[in-house]
Amino acid sequence: MIQCSFVMSASLCVAASAATASVSVTSIIDFAGASTVQARGIASDGSVVGYRTIGGVTEGFIRSGGVDTFFQNAGGNTFALGLNDLGVAVGGSTPAGGAPSAFIRAGDGSFTTFNPGGTSRSAVGINNAGVTVGGLDTANGAWRRATDGTETAFTYNGSPGEIILSTSATDILNDGTIIGHTVLLTNGTPAGRGWLSTDGGATFSDIAAPGFAITFAWGGSDAGLVVGDVSNSPSLALRTGFVLDRSSGLYTYFDVPGADWTVPTGINDAGQIAGFWRSATDGQVRGFTAVIPAPGVAGLLAIGGLFAARRRRV
Repeated sequence: MIQCSFVMSASLCVAASAATASVSVTSIIDFAGASTVQARGIASDGSVVGYRTIGGVTEGFIRSGGVDTFFQNAGGNTFALGLNDLGVAVGGSTPAGGAPSAFIRAGDGSFTTFNPGGTSRSAVGINNAGVTVGGLDTANGAWRRATDGTETAFTYNGSPGEIILSTSATDILNDGTIIGHTVLLTNGTPAGRGWLSTDGGATFSDIAAPGFAITFAWGGSDAGLVVGDVSNSPSLALRTGFVLDRSSGLYTYFDVPGADWTVPTGINDAGQIAGFWRSATDGQVRGFTAVIPAPGVAGLLAIGGLFAARRRRV
């Protein structure tokens, strides 16, 4: 049968059968007294990285095997944003009395800090080789950092007539593919577009979910899935999560029950997802985990969509 629902003014029809299963939310991640909790990445073993804020103090966490490890870089606010399969986390922090910096936290808990160009100083994604990515404070700029510390900036320029407002590189896969998104104005109208680059930021393939003005791509798996969120609200009052199967170009959309934001930020090869959501009732931001079948199975229930791949030289 065909199941249809209306999400943010877009009609979504999902082909369903007894042989398929939708995205299933498996846990809510919350901590007593926290004003904000965001899960931001997930490793192959299901370990989740993210951050929480309690009493105005922010610290990173890694949840692994049911055990939470909390950490701060030099005693300052610490936003953990990415995790690889070796337990190495990345993010951004503001040490007490110091300047903002990006960080790499090794599996033994030791920190390496560095400052990419500009003032946007957070590492957001890391692969198993230790290559990291993030965004610059220039509107269309992002960066990647090799394991030897060499940093390379790259730019996403969009199409003629578009005004780029901000660009974020949010994940890097083990084959070097970079995933990210850009906020822009097209003909004066606010929009957002995801993208990926397989050549280190020289060219880009756009990710634009059909029927939505805004598509943000956040993370991906080596198995060919990309996660992110979509919206038709310029203020992002409503956000729905998606899983894109790159091989088929099909989208699966989902929401955490009771959410007005559902933002999946990471996915592993087993189809396990991590992200954050906002309650439509109390406005609280919390983390979540979910699961979708592996590539191929996911395509059976996905909504027919378009993976808009426009190769452009920058």
